Amino acid sequence: MRWLILSLCGALCFAASAGNARAATLRHATTIASDTVRLSDIFAGLEPGQDRILGPGPAPGGAIEVSGQQLIAIADQYGIEWEDQSASASMTIMRAGRILDESYFNALIRKNLPELGDGPISITLRDFHPLTVSTDEADPVVLSDVKWDQRSGWFSSTVYRAHPTGDLASDSFMLTGLIHATQRVLVYTRSLPAGTVISASDVRLDESYSGHLPSKAVSNESEIEGLSISRGVVSGAAVIAQDLQRTMVMHKGDPVLITFASPGLRLSIAGRAMEDAGARQQVRVLNESSGMIVSGRVVDGSNIEVELSSHPVPSDPNTARRLAMSSRNNLP
Repeated sequence: MRWLILSLCGALCFAASAGNARAATLRHATTIASDTVRLSDIFAGLEPGQDRILGPGPAPGGAIEVSGQQLIAIADQYGIEWEDQSASASMTIMRAGRILDESYFNALIRKNLPELGDGPISITLRDFHPLTVSTDEADPVVLSDVKWDQRSGWFSSTVYRAHPTGDLASDSFMLTGLIHATQRVLVYTRSLPAGTVISASDVRLDESYSGHLPSKAVSNESEIEGLSISRGVVSGAAVIAQDLQRTMVMHKGDPVLITFASPGLRLSIAGRAMEDAGARQQVRVLNESSGMIVSGRVVDGSNIEVELSSHPVPSDPNTARRLAMSSRNNLP
């Protein structure tokens, strides 16, 4: 509150020349945007030409309290007729502030590292604390000594306030973290043991995966239908193509039970598989009763589920004979 003392000393000549003034009103709380406090920030209804700068304001996002005794002293020294003047009164002067969060610094880092390009990246800041600056600053901070190791992803720089406040801890500080390119990949939603046949509920699409990928990652759910994992995986790990294998539960020529399912109706008919298939995979089967070929989803090694809306197609005369021969050849 050094400016309060200075304002009292500097206003003696002004007070001596002040004549009868109309009554002003105390502002019990006011928010300023600049870095200085004016008399009009404390009192409303001043006479023309009566306003003036009193001194520096609080830091952005901060506030100062002015007591009743200080308010009376300021009013007396500047010739302010103050309605309801009281030593028990008080007022608060707040400084508007803008918070610079992680997203702000992420954009600033990208601006200072053009070699990152326009592709998706992941930036993880270490020991980050948001910074509050004035709302009227277009470019409140600058980055200096920007360094980035593309191999390890380690990033470091020094942040400087464009307008220092005198607080050494916030006027400049180190900004560090990791920067990695990101990819759109499937990741596991839960930990799974080796041999598990993957379903749609076991994976989700991560639009910005930044972990290490030892080989080709899978990004399309249709690529995992009927596949099992060759090793145990943990939740959040990327789905890697080399870890997937197709476990055949049905072979060409195997007798199967074809089930036509719809709400309120379930019909089962004997048939034969026309190709090898894994669990939950789409497979063509021959309806031995009608001689038609339908496509359905493998439920297990002997059951196929077909929707009634599917469109069967006629088989050629030799299909049943070929399937029967294939079935016999598969016998031990």
